[in-house]
Amino acid sequence: MRAIARALPALLGAAALIGSAVTAGALTTNTAAAPAADVPAVPLVRATPTKVMPLGDSITAGDVGTTASYRPDLWQLLKADGRPVDFVGSQTGGPANLMDPNHEGHGGWTISQIQANVVGWLNTYRPDVITLQIGTNDMYDDAGAGAAPGKLSTLIDTITSTLPNTRVFVSAIPQLAHADHYTRVAAFNYTIPGIVAGKVAAGKHVDYLDANSVLFQPYDFVDMWHPNYGAASKAAARWYAALTGLQVTRYEAEQTANATISGAPTKRTKIVSASGGAKVGYIDTPTSFVKFTFDVGAAGTYRIRARGANGIGTNCTHLVDANNGTPATMTYPSYSWDLLGTSAVDLDLKAGTNTVTFKKGECYTELDAIDVSLKPTA
Repeated sequence: MRAIARALPALLGAAALIGSAVTAGALTTNTAAAPAADVPAVPLVRATPTKVMPLGDSITAGDVGTTASYRPDLWQLLKADGRPVDFVGSQTGGPANLMDPNHEGHGGWTISQIQANVVGWLNTYRPDVITLQIGTNDMYDDAGAGAAPGKLSTLIDTITSTLPNTRVFVSAIPQLAHADHYTRVAAFNYTIPGIVAGKVAAGKHVDYLDANSVLFQPYDFVDMWHPNYGAASKAAARWYAALTGLQVTRYEAEQTANATISGAPTKRTKIVSASGGAKVGYIDTPTSFVKFTFDVGAAGTYRIRARGANGIGTNCTHLVDANNGTPATMTYPSYSWDLLGTSAVDLDLKAGTNTVTFKKGECYTELDAIDVSLKPTA
């Protein structure tokens, strides 16, 4: 049993422990939409790191408390691939699992405020890629919301005329709880694909994604505006899919539709920093395991990325196998039991139904979810 006592995480009283996989791209079950461009925006091999500027408001900035950004988990996913990447911007901040804290997220800012400053930031940092999510603070009233599409279009034009070779990924914004705001957000989000399509038709390097349709009020939010840490990880998986061109599917370890657990004292624990509201902990004995069962369309080598919590103070591992084959070792850095990190292994899967099993390795790690795709080649 465990040699080091761990503190119990804060509980999320209403979190559901059932459901299906959360996809990292399109809304259809167990699939994800890759961007139209053939070349990944953040490639595996590059002479210098790809400079990525996360640009937006407080949902881009996040903080080290309750509200969260997609930036930590996006960085973790890119790092798990070994992609050379450098987040850039005039702002710094984020939790301990974000080793590259630079960004251009500005709490409370509107599209117009970003517009007034963006040329200076672009000329200073010269990003190769921009992840743009903005407009939430324009939704306060009908006048601001009504003007938001035109302002977003102008902002995109400013970015693409200042840095014509920079790729700009534009996301819809999260839905809000208040009825008036809900209507305004829905109307604004409806316009964004058309705005982006117009820029593409004009030869600009702009892509659309909806990073936030997997987030649900109030379950995934700490207030009307801001997603919690676990929910932000679901948005991060969609950003990752867009920037890499990979189809990625997320499976929650605690959801019985995706995984079975066995071996006392293994159990499911509710916690807001987990992407589905809970994680599987106490994988503490040789008979403890979490076994995922899912289908893939073709045989091949797949990348299995695991989101795990390790509060031991040193690296810990799981032994991970596909279809009871030879196990690989998944190594997790130690951040805390509430602050999760992403690690990856590559496993050969067969066409059709597969099992991927996580067993106890060295010391202890709790398991939140896995993200599955073909092994990246670019």
